[in-house]
Amino acid sequence: MGIKSVKDIIGAALDSVSDTTDVLERDSVLFPAFDLDKCNGCGRCVISCNDGGHQAIRFDDRKPKLNGSKCVGCHLCRLVCPGDAIMAGKKRINRTADTK
Repeated sequence: MGIKSVKDIIGAALDSVSDTTDVLERDSVLFPAFDLDKCNGCGRCVISCNDGGHQAIRFDDRKPKLNGSKCVGCHLCRLVCPGDAIMAGKKRINRTADTK
């Protein structure tokens, strides 16, 4: 590939980075889905959602429960789950009425 050091690739992807977030699709939300059999009750999903400012996940008997009215579909909860117990759900809702 002709790459001899990290310096050779610094800035190489800048042409593919958007100048604005206006191009992001924000009209709908794909909710996360919880596999309660895989969930170990660690709470990382709740902590990450709270830290993200959404407070869309709460614990009920050490199991996550989603508040869909607060979820923005960021799926940060999926990224922090050590048990792979959170996946993209099948439910997508349209939020265009909420934003206009």
